[in-house]
Order: sequence, then C-alpha cells, then structure tokens
Amino acid sequence: MPIKYEDNILGFIPKDEWLNVGFNVTRPNDPIDGLFGDEKTDNLTAKWQTIANEYQIPVMAQFHAFDSEANKTFRIPVDNHSIEKGLIKVKINQSERMRALLRAGVQNDQMYDYVLNDGIRLADQVFTRSKVAKNELLAFGKITIKENNLDIDVDYGVPADQTAFTLDLSAAADISAQLQAIKDLADDKGVTITGMLTSRKNITKMRQNAGLQKNINSNIGVGALIRSNDLNAYLEEEFGIEQVITNDLKYGADSAIGADGRPVITTKRYYPDDKVTFFATNPAGRIGVGLWGDPPEATVGALGTARVEGAVSPYVYVDQWVTDDPKELWTKASGLFMPVLYNPNSLFIATVAAEA
Repeated sequence: MPIKYEDNILGFIPKDEWLNVGFNVTRPNDPIDGLFGDEKTDNLTAKWQTIANEYQIPVMAQFHAFDSEANKTFRIPVDNHSIEKGLIKVKINQSERMRALLRAGVQNDQMYDYVLNDGIRLADQVFTRSKVAKNELLAFGKITIKENNLDIDVDYGVPADQTAFTLDLSAAADISAQLQAIKDLADDKGVTITGMLTSRKNITKMRQNAGLQKNINSNIGVGALIRSNDLNAYLEEEFGIEQVITNDLKYGADSAIGADGRPVITTKRYYPDDKVTFFATNPAGRIGVGLWGDPPEATVGALGTARVEGAVSPYVYVDQWVTDDPKELWTKASGLFMPVLYNPNSLFIATVAAEA
C-alpha cells in the first residue's frame, strides 16, 4: 500500500496519525512516577482547586445554636497565574532532517517512519521536562521556571520550616537524632512520614555512619558497612519510613552544536544529590499528581479540527506546518503540564551538609 502524505507533501504526516502519539508518559525505570501519577483534565485550574481542598488536614466545623448564623469557611488559594504558564513545547526543522536522510540513502517510502519517530522523540522531550518539574517540587517544595522569557515561581504552600533542615551524614554524626527531629515536627503537624527520597550516595553515607552501625548491629558492628536491608528495616521500625527511594537518573538539560558539527549535550540530575526529602503519601501511595491540560494546538488550528470528540486525548500533541519563505516543514510537540502536591504539609526537605 503506498504511503499517503498530507497534501502530497513529503514528510507531512496525516493529522489523525499524530493523535496516536503522546500517550506514553510513564517510564518503567523512573522511581518518581510511583509518587506522582499523570492525569489528563479538561480544566487544569479547576482540577487543582479540587485537589487543594480535598487533601488538607480536616478542618473542624463548630456546634451552633439553632438561631445562629453558620461560620464561614474558606477554600485553599491556588495560583492560577502560574498554572497557566505550564506550556511545554519543542520543534524541529523536519525539512533539514529529511534532506540529511535522503543524502544517506533513505527512500521516500521509508521516510514516513523516520518522520513519525521524530515526532515521538519530540513528545518524549516534553515528557522529560514534566519529570524534571516533579523532581524539582520534591527537592525544593516549589518550582522555578526561568526559560524562554518566563521567570515565575510556582508556590505550593510548603511551610518554610519544612524545607530548612540540614542533615549531617558524616561518619561521626548522630543521624538518628536528626531524623527524630524531622519526625517530631511532622507529628506536631499531624503528618505521618512514610518515605524518604535521596541519592544513592547519601544512602551509602548513612550505611557508613558509626552511630547507625552501632544502633543496628551493636558495638561489634561499628566499622562494618550496614546492609541495605538492615538500614531499611531500622528506618521503618524507628521512624515509620516504609519506602526508601533513590533517584540518580540524568537527562539532557540543553544542547548546542560543537565546532565538529556534533551535538554537545549538558547533562543534569533529575533529583539533586545533596537533598533528602521525607514525604507522606495518601492511601494509594501517592503524594501528588501531574496534571495535563490541553495546549493551544488541541483546540486551535488543524489538530483542533482533527480531534475526535469523546475520544481519549493524548498528554502531548504533535503537529506539523509548512512555512512559505523559506519553504520548510516543521514538526512540533506541545503539552500543558503542572505537577500538583496533594498536601503542602506532606514534604520535609533537608540539605546534606558539605563535609569539611
């Protein structure tokens, strides 16, 4: 069966084909996807408002006399301005890519899959930015966006005293006392810490700590590296930390073309290696959700008209267009995304002290 391009333009994929791209947001090896799910919504702001009011510590109503007026309650404030700035998008000059492929011997009938895979890779770049945002929220209790003329902070209302801890993980430090102080603050706020997120480097430091070695394996265990299972069992028994998550994954933060014509990619960590986040999950094991709304492409232009009403829509939309001068075909992926924290009191964040 011959390949059918839109308007008979080489590389111009039919619009309904692109609507099948942009669904694979979950990555099996990503430890944070278990804490933050992903959900598509038609109204991102309204959904956030619902979540903000649903997951707080219950506020007590009061008894009233029959002839008295009811006390007025309140809604949790939501920063609508910041939510609406969550547009993530990236594009590629498809014509340049196709010219290079044609010079490499790729035939016209093979070009279809190459172009489609380019769109899939663009969508994956949008997904990657969403995961960077989730990790930033976990590491700092807020998100700072300084990209493409944007300079905003998304404030989730995490109290300052919950993000100001410093952890000394040196061999001689009293780590147990420091963890107890964090647990005590959480208890005072009615929060039960259930998990801990950090880098593997910091877990190794805890396994090398003399105080923990003594607490777990008695005096004869001092100097011997604590087994991971024994450390996990101790953290659960003493502090209620049932889940210990490490995230050492990296991503390409930005790229440029070097003098040799090859791309130079700057890699960064999703989660900083000098942070430790203690968290409280809901009964489903989540602390928040990544909300995906509809970008402008979903309602305006070609993809808007191609959208099937009532059908499940993708998290990320991929579309194409042709410019007249110069005559070029472009492919773009875009998504409207913002992570939402169920309860601002569910995060307790510590910075690991630098060793002397």
